[in-house]
Amino acid sequence: MPFRLHEPAVALTDLAIGVEAGAFALLMARARRDDGRRSPAAVTGRRWFVVFFGATSAAALAGAALHGLFPDRSHPARLRLWRVSLGSIGVAGLSAWCLGAVLALPRAAATRVQRAMIAVHAAYLITLSRTNPPYKVAIAAYLPGALALGASLLSRLADPVVRAPAAIALAGLGLTFGAAAVQVRGIAVHPRLFDQNATYHTIQAVATACFYAAARGFTQPTGRR
Repeated sequence: MPFRLHEPAVALTDLAIGVEAGAFALLMARARRDDGRRSPAAVTGRRWFVVFFGATSAAALAGAALHGLFPDRSHPARLRLWRVSLGSIGVAGLSAWCLGAVLALPRAAATRVQRAMIAVHAAYLITLSRTNPPYKVAIAAYLPGALALGASLLSRLADPVVRAPAAIALAGLGLTFGAAAVQVRGIAVHPRLFDQNATYHTIQAVATACFYAAARGFTQPTGRR
């Protein structure tokens, strides 16, 4: 039976985000060698950025596989990939909460927020392992963290030390919300060849690059900002 890639534009743009975010996760993970010259907040932030990019990569790669290889919505492999995708989106939401806490709160308060959000999202993942909820459930898990991160970034614009990465991250967050609006409203480059999902992925790839640029700014070793 010949190989066939279904929804090629959607699958390939999802694959591109998966590779991009995966590369960013590896670069941030390798940067741990400079943790001795970072502040405790910057070290924690770097780790959560690794989680964020890793979760984004997993969600996108799972999305690429289920769109490109498993068009049958009842196929067991598609159902498993669906859970991986939704679970990864939830983990990205968790990392957004924790990054927001690290950026805006004192260390003790940030730690409390991180522990609480880990517990909440663990419950989400346990529930997800037993059900197959619609996509909007994952968005509901992600959106509060994204909004909390946005509020934290806005609060850091007044700090000249991190104003630039905060502004870049806000641009990425704005592109993320803009991409979601494009997807919901069905705005497409071409209705058949490059639909709203592929258009969404293209914008999201730019947003992911913005987040990486911001991550580097927020986690630079002491003395290099």
